[in-house]
Amino acid sequence: MEMSPMVHSPEASAEEPARPWETSAGGLPASRGSSSLPRRSVQELTPGGGISVLVIDDEPDMREMLAFSLPSNEFEVVTADGGRAAVEVLGTRRFDVAITDLKMPGMNGVETVAALRELDPDMEVIVATGYASLETALACMKHGAYDYIRKPYDIAELRHLILRAVEKRRLRSLVPLYEVSCALLSLRTRSEVLAHLGELALDLVPHQAFRLLLPEPGTDELSIVASTDGLEVPAGALRELARRSIQGQEPVCGVNSSRDWPFSPVDRVGSALAYSLQVGDAPAGSLILLRGVGQPVFSVSELQRGSLFAAQLALALETARLNGELEARVKDLEATREELVKAEKLATVGRLAAGVTHELSNPLAFTKASLQALTSYSQDVKSLWTTAREVAEALSGREEPGLAELAKKLLTAAGQETEYSIRDAEEAAGDAMEGMRRVEALLTELRALSGGGPIAPTERMDLVPLLTAWMREDLLTRPLQVEATAPVFAKVGRNDLESSLARILAFLCEATPSKSGVRPGPLIIRAGYENGRPVVQIEDPLLGLSEARRAEIFDPHIQVDSRSGQTMRLNFGLALAWRLLRRMGADLKVSPGASGGSAFRLVLPAAE
Repeated sequence: MEMSPMVHSPEASAEEPARPWETSAGGLPASRGSSSLPRRSVQELTPGGGISVLVIDDEPDMREMLAFSLPSNEFEVVTADGGRAAVEVLGTRRFDVAITDLKMPGMNGVETVAALRELDPDMEVIVATGYASLETALACMKHGAYDYIRKPYDIAELRHLILRAVEKRRLRSLVPLYEVSCALLSLRTRSEVLAHLGELALDLVPHQAFRLLLPEPGTDELSIVASTDGLEVPAGALRELARRSIQGQEPVCGVNSSRDWPFSPVDRVGSALAYSLQVGDAPAGSLILLRGVGQPVFSVSELQRGSLFAAQLALALETARLNGELEARVKDLEATREELVKAEKLATVGRLAAGVTHELSNPLAFTKASLQALTSYSQDVKSLWTTAREVAEALSGREEPGLAELAKKLLTAAGQETEYSIRDAEEAAGDAMEGMRRVEALLTELRALSGGGPIAPTERMDLVPLLTAWMREDLLTRPLQVEATAPVFAKVGRNDLESSLARILAFLCEATPSKSGVRPGPLIIRAGYENGRPVVQIEDPLLGLSEARRAEIFDPHIQVDSRSGQTMRLNFGLALAWRLLRRMGADLKVSPGASGGSAFRLVLPAAE
């Protein structure tokens, strides 16, 4: 059995093909390859190398003649002395075209065609015959042969027939390539590309395993994307193959027997094919396909299909990266829009608050002064009433008629009805002063909301003691759970920060009231750093907020007064907390919690 490639004579070339041998008397019509010859050159069909041809014939002279006659600069010829030998050769490598004799001992041409097509459905098979009938040749084609040719060979006709077969194979491979390209480019995210990469590559280039190496952000190092095939392959060998393909900007094919095989002493990998992933002039990683020992090495046509797939993969990864950046920018724009809408809402409320504050300040001052005077008067009247009662009681014991009469009048004037009136006036004055204090508090909030309130001076402070103080004092209707492993320093206005945190905690306590006397679970407060800035996150596992509710949560709103359960009151709590935090350079957002519920996230200015 002969399987080694033949060395061709330099005299035989594409420009001067060998003359045809004697004409056969087999009586077969001319093959279809003799008409409408292809116009593509070998370089156009196989830009990555020559066409590989497996010649199968039991006659040594015929094998040597074909190996000598087919131009060596266009064709790589390997010979086999029969069908069984061809099957053995095909178990170690792949070919673009096979030329098999029809009448051979052991395994005839029909059986050989069927066996070769079963081993490699992509390989085209040309049947050569000088003795069999048309029916026998057509039977070979029925089993998958591309065409037949008469013996002795017309080398020019054979050459064009091989080119036609390769052209057909190339065109046939464009269909799955197109389908794979469409599938790749339809994937929008990197995770989707990585999830479907193996099956898409397998559709074009059969392989046992693959590895994808992508550059680490900001470095020249290549990281190996995790694989689920369970095949342990040395990372150093993968990076070496990737380096060769990237530096040469062309595919690198290695086999276990080569001197520069990087996978030694690993004996389970038989061949590897590495592609450079290019985006413009910049390398974007490497794709490596692997086959095990005993499997055929990668053929030239597989190398070419893989090159096209690698180009599509690089484009898909770049598209996914751009999609990711675009989605991130869209999210940033949406967040910015929400912030602007929120700021505009609060600015409108602030302008209204400034106007209301201005209009109410002077009348409130006069009313407060009058109420203070009324309170003082009621106290004076009460003192006068008490004195009159005491004088009347003292005069009623005298014997003089005039004094007794005077005592009687005093007792009448300072009687029980007068006492009730004085008490009612005193309570009314107290209620009025309490209402006045509530109005003053409301005006203070309006003034702060409008930006007209005083700005608290900033200081460097540790946030952890402030948070744990609330936990220890147990001032809220819900317990607190503070998680902080070290001090967290921020530069903030203490009063504004305390007021903002108190408003957030009060909102969370009111939003999830206790049921049937059972105290709800704790609010979880986590303090730490993120990107160099102090962060406080208050998470409520019980509070679920819809997206629409989260969007309007910082708007001022009217709610039922929880203390009375009947009256309505204006709630500036979270709106004012947002305003106070923003003016000290902090940010406040609400988002779904990591374990369910909702989380309020405060990003504070860093301490110097």
